[in-house]
Amino acid sequence: MNLIMSGLDCHRASIDLRERLAFSRQQVLVLLSWLRQQPGVEGGVLLSTCNRTELYVTGSAQPPWRLLCRGAGVPEAELEPYFTTRCGEDAASHLLEVACGLHSQILGEDQIITQVRTAMELAQEVKTADPTLSALFRRAVTAGKRARTEVTVTRGTPSMGKRCREILTQELGSLQGKRILVVGNGQMGRLAAELLQQSGAQVQVTLRSYRHGETVVPAGCSVVAFEDRIKALEGLDALVSATSSPHYTLTLAQLKTVANPPKVAVDLAVPRDIDPACACRLQCYDTDTLGTGGPGRPEELAQMRAIVLEELDKFHKWQQRQAVSDRVPRFPLFLDLTGKTVVLIGGGNIAARRIGTLRLFGCQIKVIAPELKCKADGLTWLRRPYQPGDLEGAFLAIAATADRQVNHAVWEEASGRGIPISVADCEAECSFYFPAICAGEDLIAGVVSTGKDHHKTARAAKEIRRVLEELE
Repeated sequence: MNLIMSGLDCHRASIDLRERLAFSRQQVLVLLSWLRQQPGVEGGVLLSTCNRTELYVTGSAQPPWRLLCRGAGVPEAELEPYFTTRCGEDAASHLLEVACGLHSQILGEDQIITQVRTAMELAQEVKTADPTLSALFRRAVTAGKRARTEVTVTRGTPSMGKRCREILTQELGSLQGKRILVVGNGQMGRLAAELLQQSGAQVQVTLRSYRHGETVVPAGCSVVAFEDRIKALEGLDALVSATSSPHYTLTLAQLKTVANPPKVAVDLAVPRDIDPACACRLQCYDTDTLGTGGPGRPEELAQMRAIVLEELDKFHKWQQRQAVSDRVPRFPLFLDLTGKTVVLIGGGNIAARRIGTLRLFGCQIKVIAPELKCKADGLTWLRRPYQPGDLEGAFLAIAATADRQVNHAVWEEASGRGIPISVADCEAECSFYFPAICAGEDLIAGVVSTGKDHHKTARAAKEIRRVLEELE
């Protein structure tokens, strides 16, 4: 398995070290774009959360921790001792365990599934999620979802937001009527604000800007402009900060200007939002000092690990299908499509080219896509996204959307119905390859490759067309 990962997390590295390798969304995109230019690297996905930073790479001869440090511009020698590197099956298994929450501070935490999915989506955005990494991260998301729905974890703290509420209740007693400011209106900030408001606290939330219909303010919470956050601290009972800012949202100098500051602060951000020096004036908790919900019961851990093994087995089977498709060439077969229904999911440039080719062979073309980049003359166009059941009655199926998950779902339906299918972005899911068509007088030729070099296929097709045109 051509896979290797390096990571550091809250179990081996303190928050002081982790925040040196904490990445915002934009920083992840920049690092992945840089990674794509490195010699030998075939693919990469960066998972960056409050508790961990992990880089998964295929094709690289360099250890991912070195690529990570170089890409982030931090000294390799200082951080190398805190990294753990895993290869092949160990790396794949570790990611599935992470997605299930087995390595979180809080067993089975809620946020990690979204974080794993987001890591994959960002890699897909900059085209560093190769087929192996895409398949692995899809299995990880599935494993995480199964762990949430199939395993009942006997603890009342499935998220850092709830742990934040527990700490404030511990420090302040009842939260009823307590005045609390939440700095940050991202996912974590909104969750904390909602939970505190539901517990009876008077919650204010900071906003940098407001866009009608786009900015979501938790119900029951009032709003404070971000630039007024220091003034708003006067007389509060508690402060919670959860932003992705690279700078402190509260410094000691700012805190000293508040005559009656809050008694306690909870910092849910990495890098930290609250200057550690503020601890001399208020009780401050960061993600390392919030504590955990315990290691979990043996039966809970066993159920989660069973899910990991099942999803790892599915990943192995996907790899085996891909390996077979790499080794064995496809048998060329010419079909009579006259009057047959070919269902094509997708309406972009690839779909348009497929439609242009299919028009030559007398089939009934049914296209399902919200948009279509070619004329709809002579075909049936359902102007909507794909839905399960859309392949009913199809002789052949083609999946050619820009969404990997949709293409995968189409493949699953076609496989279940025994319908031959070509999937534009995954050769391992193709039961037939859509060929480059070369037509001459009374002659048709089709050219396909093993999926490794499409430019070579195009050059070969061009030469074959030239030869066919010269034949009399």
